[in-house]
Amino acid sequence: MKSRPYKLPDGYSVTFERTPLGITCEWSPRMPRGRKAKRVMPYYIAARDDWLAAQASSMGGSALVIGL
Repeated sequence: MKSRPYKLPDGYSVTFERTPLGITCEWSPRMPRGRKAKRVMPYYIAARDDWLAAQASSMGGSALVIGL
């Protein structure tokens, strides 16, 4: 099941989906690079965490994210 599109700065958005192999994310218009990526990343992480918390809650559990 796909998430709603999460609006990010500079005209970007990301949609998350849980698959049998893990989590995928679909960027629009494309994944940012360089300085734009650094600017967008904190908003992406907040969106990801929001989506994961909702997924965990709907399954009656919790989620742990480890950033490397």
